[in-house]
Amino acid sequence: MMIRQATTTDYPELADIYHDASLIAHPFIDPEFIRKDRRRVRDEYLPLNQSYLSERNGEVLGFVSTTNDHINGLFIKVDYQRQGIGSSLIDHLKERHQLLELCCFVDNYQAQRFYHYHGFEIVREQANKELPFDEYVMRWEQ
Repeated sequence: MMIRQATTTDYPELADIYHDASLIAHPFIDPEFIRKDRRRVRDEYLPLNQSYLSERNGEVLGFVSTTNDHINGLFIKVDYQRQGIGSSLIDHLKERHQLLELCCFVDNYQAQRFYHYHGFEIVREQANKELPFDEYVMRWEQ
């Protein structure tokens, strides 16, 4: 498995991974919102972020996107979840940052467990800016 920086040619596939993984991770969000958001992720979100992807034998398995020390998203292909890919992407970021922050929906228990396992702690709860759901701000410091 190799981790590399994403390029513009990767964006369509990363947007597909975002879509499919979000449908599983966020059953409380209207699937139509996620479907429409796929284009925004591809055309607006990914170009403004620094994204790293994990690939094996040329197949993209997942990705993480950041702005400075903020993780904006971590998405793994559904068939490859729970195989250590997300952990390797988080470890990749930890090697490059002293501090990492992210927002995690209060109702996304699986993600909360994952981030707690990796040393992130909840620092506050807030309303999401786009959706009518609360989220936790979580932080990891070296």
